[in-house]
Amino acid sequence: MQKIGLIIVPGVIAIALFVGINAFDTLNNEADAPITGSSLDFSAYSEGINTILYDSHGNINYTLQAERQVHYNDDSTEFEKPFIRLYQDGDSRWNIVANSGRIPATETTADGALEKIELRGDVQVYSLDEFGNRVLMSTEFLTLNPESDILETDQPVSVVTSALQLSSLGMIAKLRTDEITFLREIRGRYEQATN
Repeated sequence: MQKIGLIIVPGVIAIALFVGINAFDTLNNEADAPITGSSLDFSAYSEGINTILYDSHGNINYTLQAERQVHYNDDSTEFEKPFIRLYQDGDSRWNIVANSGRIPATETTADGALEKIELRGDVQVYSLDEFGNRVLMSTEFLTLNPESDILETDQPVSVVTSALQLSSLGMIAKLRTDEITFLREIRGRYEQATN
């Protein structure tokens, strides 16, 4: 009986070693396998981006800065802490900040022009005109068409100037023509500026 035990114990140890070594080699091969683009759900990652986009005449149309950018395989892009500066006639006119931003995959034209940027979380749109008058728009969600400078939201929004305070549920703002359309539940307060 002792002779059988002497044969079985080393056999069990040999089998255990073989299985252990084989499992270790399999794990090493999996770890050494190259990561392909198809195994990731994103294709690019950037920190501290600063992008300048031009119109067809070579003038700055808008700039986009963000702390972080991730471009996904489905062609969508997400931003952390985006800052967008819109230009009109060569001058910076409107600035937009938010907690996050997203460019959906299907929001470019055939010539590559961007049709929509979605902005979320503490979205602030502000401007200072040549007379020093400040306009501030605040909401939690906003879409921007950077080619036409049109802002849209269906969320609560407030607009504050030096003499006017307005709030609404939903808004469409055409920044090139300074037209703002409030959609529903509009409330406002006007105060005459004193000198």
